[in-house]
Amino acid sequence: MKVKILEYDEDKEITLELLGEGHTFANIIREFLCDARDVDSAGYYKEHPFVNKAKLVIKAAPKRKIDKAVRTACKDLTKSVDDFYKLLEKTK
Repeated sequence: MKVKILEYDEDKEITLELLGEGHTFANIIREFLCDARDVDSAGYYKEHPFVNKAKLVIKAAPKRKIDKAVRTACKDLTKSVDDFYKLLEKTK
């Protein structure tokens, strides 16, 4: 996966293009972004169903920094995946 920054305003909004990704990753990162307290809203869209890229739009909550929100959501997602993996390992 490659990530391209299309628009960036540190205090308000960032638009990222997720190259090589479809609904699966875009939707799960959107869920974690929506749970972050620094995020007002997050959404994604695909311009065409056959093109394997998605655009992710994240809006910061008032007086919050958008880069902190993205880092927090990524850390939370990583922790959830690690916890799930550990549960799977216990079932062996």
